[in-house]
Amino acid sequence: MYREWVIQLNNFFRQKNKTEKLMTREIKKAYKRVANNLIKRLALVNPDTMTYDYLRQTAKYLEKEYKKLNKRLNKDIEKAIVNTVEGYTQSQVEFYSDLCKPLSSSFEDMFSKVNKQVLDNVTTGKMYGDNIKLSDRLWSNHNKTVKTINDILTDGFISGKNSKDIAKDLEVYCNPDYLKEYEKFTIHPKSKNKVEFNSYRLANTYINHAYQEATRQSAKHNPYVEKVEWLSGTDDNVCDLCKERNGKRFKVEDIPLDHPWPLGRCTLLPVIEENLEDIAKELKDWANGGKNEKLDKWFEAWEVKRWYQHTGIEKVLVIMLEECKE
Repeated sequence: MYREWVIQLNNFFRQKNKTEKLMTREIKKAYKRVANNLIKRLALVNPDTMTYDYLRQTAKYLEKEYKKLNKRLNKDIEKAIVNTVEGYTQSQVEFYSDLCKPLSSSFEDMFSKVNKQVLDNVTTGKMYGDNIKLSDRLWSNHNKTVKTINDILTDGFISGKNSKDIAKDLEVYCNPDYLKEYEKFTIHPKSKNKVEFNSYRLANTYINHAYQEATRQSAKHNPYVEKVEWLSGTDDNVCDLCKERNGKRFKVEDIPLDHPWPLGRCTLLPVIEENLEDIAKELKDWANGGKNEKLDKWFEAWEVKRWYQHTGIEKVLVIMLEECKE
């Protein structure tokens, strides 16, 4: 049984990594499209006679394009969050259903409610304690981008750069393919990152935090999971704090939030110390009508009814957990 559980988790992590890579590729493609349109717009005029006013108009054009891009990103990130959360909770459904087939419907009901709770916590900002929505964070990134674009124009003009050079600075900042040129730090000293970086950071941070929140909520009332183990990465990017946390077991209510991307790539592993065969037997006994206070509390916490099968004939027991205690 333990082997099957490990396989289910590994399948989830592979899918999560795939989602993160796909999200990163899609973000780059979106910003690349805007950059290509910028290049076409700049090519409409002679670079030697390009005016500063034309660059200001171009900045307004970019502001509108990035606003549209952010609306699309909001939908894409929300979809990635949903896929990640559902992927994790589905792995939990499969694991516990394998332990006790008669309770499959109950576990599906339970973890669908975990899904809703996690998605609400993540998208509304409850998870961070600031109640700032994903859309508001994207809007904040948009405002930073617009400010940087205007700063590139203003500072370039003040420093005596001609319009041709300012246009090139703008193109390098906006084009994801111009990484090496940007790393030389000759574009705009006030901006530490290229235009797409904040979107990468926000999307991948949300995906990782959504998974970790799903882990927390899934373990929250689970009588078999008292602690969650923190597993840090092994590459050079792992910070000292995460190295210190590596292998440490936290109570569910004490699990810290991981760093934002690109540093935040740690894994949370629910710790089940009881023998899985014993857990399976306990679940089956309870599914067949046996009394078990800790299982009553677990299912009651998610307002889930007890469903079971008997002698091959499916029976839906509309038994509220209060009745189970009688």
